Amino acid sequence: MKPKSPTQMIVRLIDGSVHRLRFTPADDDDVQLAGRIEKAFQAQDLVLELSGRLLVIPQHSILSIELTPTPPKLPAVAIRNAQLIE
Repeated sequence: MKPKSPTQMIVRLIDGSVHRLRFTPADDDDVQLAGRIEKAFQAQDLVLELSGRLLVIPQHSILSIELTPTPPKLPAVAIRNAQLIE
């Protein structure tokens, strides 16, 4: 099995602060990964384990979350092949 590439996550908060994180995704199959993403969207908090500490960010404080590269399986509501126009 090919090792997973690291994923970069950028979490922008409504107060203007930004958290940049990197992690290696779990070895979930694509169906489980999509389910975990949907559960994260429905949760009250974003919970991150960071090298011996726990960071809990309330969902109401989050402006946006960006993941790179795109996960192989997306939630059913995802709009694919969109382009950001700035």
